[in-house]
Amino acid sequence: MKKFVFAILAMATALAITQSASATPITGAIAIGGLDDFTSLAISFSSPGTVMGGNGSFTGASGPVTMTGFSYASPDVELIDVTSGTGSPITFTIEGPVDATLTDGGKELTLTGSGMLTEAGFTDTSGTFNLTSGTSTVGGFTITSFEVTAAAASTVPEPSSLMLLGTGLLGLAIVLFRKARPSGLVLHS
Repeated sequence: MKKFVFAILAMATALAITQSASATPITGAIAIGGLDDFTSLAISFSSPGTVMGGNGSFTGASGPVTMTGFSYASPDVELIDVTSGTGSPITFTIEGPVDATLTDGGKELTLTGSGMLTEAGFTDTSGTFNLTSGTSTVGGFTITSFEVTAAAASTVPEPSSLMLLGTGLLGLAIVLFRKARPSGLVLHS
């Protein structure tokens, strides 16, 4: 019986001191070369585009990029899909409305909004994005700059439930230990 009590006590202690885990969010920017066409209502891309460079978790991304044209009023659009290089596949899906701003006499477009970014080796990350297109060119390609700012990383809540379970098991172990141990009291009649 004592071995059983000590086993429960050891398990409860291990569960009670479990550390909170945190996710590794995706951050950074990527420059994509590809001809695009935009208006005040929609954007379209020549497919495939090409990764021209990146930083943050996008460092090492390369190769072709499929970019989906869309109307700015259309939510839930998979905007980018990078299928080769470090971290591939990389996708970004717009979730919700998109704000579009035309500047430089309608020659430059800036889109902002929020969505979900996925990349191999990282936790899916919700965040905001900026997509700027139209004025920069390299080697005949119009450069589309895509930047994602991740929402603040949060801790995974599961260790909290494990801690609660661990403290419950600890209480159970103490009760069983007290029942198993003789009290030393002698009752006289």
